[in-house]
Amino acid sequence: MKPTTLPQSLDPADLPHDLPRFRHWFRYPLHHHDFKPLRATRDERLLGYYTAKPLYGRLDTAGRVDKSAGFNGEIAGVFVPSPARSWRQAALFFTKMPKDQVARPDGQRNWPAIHAAAELALHERLG
Repeated sequence: MKPTTLPQSLDPADLPHDLPRFRHWFRYPLHHHDFKPLRATRDERLLGYYTAKPLYGRLDTAGRVDKSAGFNGEIAGVFVPSPARSWRQAALFFTKMPKDQVARPDGQRNWPAIHAAAELALHERLG
């Protein structure tokens, strides 16, 4: 099966304008390659596209992310259903995973586990 990418008509640069509270959770720009297809488990039908990121455990006194706190197991994401026509259809979503599985032993983020947690939450949400 050919990998499905986010439609070119959806420019991630528009997300901060079209999705309330996006900037609170995503403080950096997203790109097309940040989005993964979400498919139905039974028939491989395209349900939409998502991106997800792990959250750190606390903020410092200046209100910035305190990376020394490590990840707390919470995941924030954006989901846009298919067929997506605009970001106004997108929604923020949140889930949790075991915090000791967010990073690999080398300290790098464990993206397969993060994406699996996000997909599980979205499948549960979508039914």
